[in-house]
Amino acid sequence: MLLATASLIALILGIMLVRLGQRAWIDWHDHRGLSFLQLGLRHLHSLLYQQKLLPQLQVLPKSNPPPACASITKREMLDFRIEFSRVTTVSG
Repeated sequence: MLLATASLIALILGIMLVRLGQRAWIDWHDHRGLSFLQLGLRHLHSLLYQQKLLPQLQVLPKSNPPPACASITKREMLDFRIEFSRVTTVSG
């Protein structure tokens, strides 16, 4: 239960970083592509190292947030990719 709570806090911190446009504070490399959980864990580590308090946590979004992208190029690749969810064949 404690591990699940810590994971949830780290996940929320990662999503908050991306929402607020502060991703570069934690991940300054162009194509690393850290997950929200990894971003949150690194942010939590830096807060603890600096002996700062946790920010007030926001509620998780109802829908999935867009993937975390460190670069504009990677964001464009994800935004303009073609996805096939289901293939249907019609017999003639």
